[in-house]
Amino acid sequence: MGTDHPLARLIDEADLPGTYWNKKHGLFKKASPVDGLIDEAAILDMLDTGLLRWPYFMLLNEGRQPEIPAFTTTRQVAGRPVPGFADPVKVRALLAAGATMKMSQLEDWHAPLRGVLKQIEARLPAEVKTYVFYTPRDSTGMLPHRDGSHVLALQLAGAKEWRIYDEEGQIDARSGLDVDVDSHSHSFVMEPGDVLYLPHGMPHVATARGGTSLHVTFTITEPTPRDLLESLLTGLAEDIAREPQGRPGAGLEEEAEAVTKALLDQVGSVEAGPLVERAVTRMRTRKA
Repeated sequence: MGTDHPLARLIDEADLPGTYWNKKHGLFKKASPVDGLIDEAAILDMLDTGLLRWPYFMLLNEGRQPEIPAFTTTRQVAGRPVPGFADPVKVRALLAAGATMKMSQLEDWHAPLRGVLKQIEARLPAEVKTYVFYTPRDSTGMLPHRDGSHVLALQLAGAKEWRIYDEEGQIDARSGLDVDVDSHSHSFVMEPGDVLYLPHGMPHVATARGGTSLHVTFTITEPTPRDLLESLLTGLAEDIAREPQGRPGAGLEEEAEAVTKALLDQVGSVEAGPLVERAVTRMRTRKA
């Protein structure tokens, strides 16, 4: 993995899973190059050439999203009207008024970011998604909030002030906005090349400072207990399906008892590794 992107290698070099994971945030100054990923010119080009479409992009200002028609237009595609395409004039007006443009799941269409994502996935048993935030000077796109995932953020251009809320009672595994906004415990400014790790559920807010800010966030979602249960049931169902179907003269209740016994016998021998691996594979291949 020596040729992997420095952002992915940072997971190993900083021992992210052992030292920081679900314990504390980590700020790594000048830890990753930004060349070759995505920049402001590429984003504006995508906007002007009509390559952006809701919900793969949206506008946010202090947590408020304008009505979809306020930043999109309808275009003719294959002879029929299709709504939701970015309207460059409307979007620029909202940006000038302080709105942040958020682009979602860039791994679906942006090869360099998809490459980094795959390298992160090779290191962590989780589903990874990519988001880019393009924020005007002194503006805040989202209110203080918690994400339902771990976060790995790289500042690409400009500067962004982050405030972290990690006091007792603030961190919660559930995503949400119920954050005591006056109680942040850490504040710092990220500049190009800086990387931030935030544990799952740690509240935060970010504001562009000194000019336009651009940063990319990789959300890292581990399997939930429900994901693991679905993985377990899928594996058990596959095992049961390989067993001979029915026995001559057996009634339905007898067959149910036999299946129940087979399931209980197999549950006791389930290994955690394959269980997690199957859950992660299901998460990465599910449709959005």
